[in-house]
This record gives sequence, structure tokens and C-alpha cells, in this order.
Amino acid sequence: MNYTELEFHLAPLDPWRDVLVAELGELGYDSFEDTPDGLRAYILTERFEHDLLKDLLVITSPGVQAHYQVRAVEPKDWNAEWERSFQPVEIDGRVRIRAEFHAPEPGFEHELIITPRMAFGTGHHATTRMMVRAMLDLDLKGGAVCDLGCGTGVLAILAERLGAVDVHAVDIDERAVENTRDNLVANGSERVHVEKGTVENLKGRKYGTILANIERNTLMRDMQAMHDALIPGGALLLGGFVVNDRHMVVQSAREAGLTMAERMNEGEWALLGCRRPH
Repeated sequence: MNYTELEFHLAPLDPWRDVLVAELGELGYDSFEDTPDGLRAYILTERFEHDLLKDLLVITSPGVQAHYQVRAVEPKDWNAEWERSFQPVEIDGRVRIRAEFHAPEPGFEHELIITPRMAFGTGHHATTRMMVRAMLDLDLKGGAVCDLGCGTGVLAILAERLGAVDVHAVDIDERAVENTRDNLVANGSERVHVEKGTVENLKGRKYGTILANIERNTLMRDMQAMHDALIPGGALLLGGFVVNDRHMVVQSAREAGLTMAERMNEGEWALLGCRRPH
């Protein structure tokens, strides 16, 4: 497979490098490498669209200076590249996320096996870690859960481990859907259904909990539809946006009829928990 590499130079680095990873992940970039002054990002050449880069926040925001170079790269065994760099993630001593080639380790409530094909959803990013922490505080037993923008399926798999009996995983990217299916097999998950799609796939369904670790603009656009798919009293966990943008997400949630519950920060990243009123 042929890949295109983008090398970004950013000033300042924080929080813009993480913001850039989030946005590029939404555009289909599937591996990233930090550099001293920015980021290298890789995408299948057939999926690369140069025109989409002009709308990136690092390009349009006045608070950051950014420039980038585009180059073709030699074909690589990208899974092997991931295996060399992927390390297990341990969250609050309760959840451990590892790859199949790592040895299991006792002492954790939940140990998940995630094939490290994608940059998001392995637990290495602050947004995923916060989602895991918030999920541990919810009562998912016997409930229906939707993981919207499932990525690797890590949150859907954890929802099943936490007792959800009906888990629906949705992603717009076919490769993410395939990755999730592989990870379901690796974890012996039997109550997770995964499909390609968007928030439109939630119509006519009801959930006790919706997990949406996506990005700010998509969250705000889909807020009303997510509200409508919750049962009264249902929980909506929102991640994928920076602290400075939380007020916009809060306003969008309130306009959709949701009430505020959890708030969490890790570095520049934020999580917001909402409820649909009874």
C-alpha cells in the first residue's frame, strides 16, 4: 500500500499537536509520529485530499503558526511499525489495554486486547482515557449502549465488560469497522454489534448510554440526534474537544435539552457528561 506523509511544524505545540491528531484522525489519517516541533501524519495515498487541509484548526486559528510538507513514502509494514512502538496502557489501576503480543498481567478489573492499527481508541490518547474513567463511574449493567465513532471498538468492548447487554458500535470508516470486528473476536465479545454509519444509524433506537469520543464540530452537529436516542435519564459522554471549546459543547448540549453532569480534564483535553431529563 502506498502512503502519503504530511509533516507539520507547529508553534506552540500544545494543545495544537493533539488537536491536529484529532482532526486528521477524522479525515482518515491512521498513524502519527511526534516530532520535536510538530507531527508526522500518514494516510493511504488514495484517500489523501489536499483541499481538506485548508479547514484544519491549526491553519485557520490565529493562536497557532503552522506549515507543512507533503511527500510520498515507501511502502511499509504498518502493523509491524505499530507493534514496535505500542505499549500497554494502564488506567487508574483498574483497566489495562494491551495488544495480543503483550503478556497478560493480573490485578486489573478489566484487561482489553486491542490490535494497534489506529492512532485513536487504543487508550494512549487523553480523550480515550477520560472516557474509560467516566464509564467506570456509570452503571451499565443490563443496559443498551452505543459507541458512536467506535474507532478500534475499545469503549464498546469495555461497555460489555461493565455489564451492558446490548452494545451498538458505529463508525463512518470501513477500516475502523473491520478493526473493531477483529478486536471483538480477540476479546470474546458476543453482545457488541458493529456497523458502518453515522448518527443516522441511531434513529429508531434507544440507549441508556451513548459514548461519543469524536471531535467538537461533529458532536455539536449531532447533539440533538444523540439526545433523541437516549432514554429518559440516559447518559451521554462527550469527548474529543479541548478545554477552551467546552463552553460551546455545553451550550449545544443545553440547547438540545440535556443537563450537565460529569466534567473532566486531562491536560488540554476535556470530557463532558450529560443526561436526558426524566
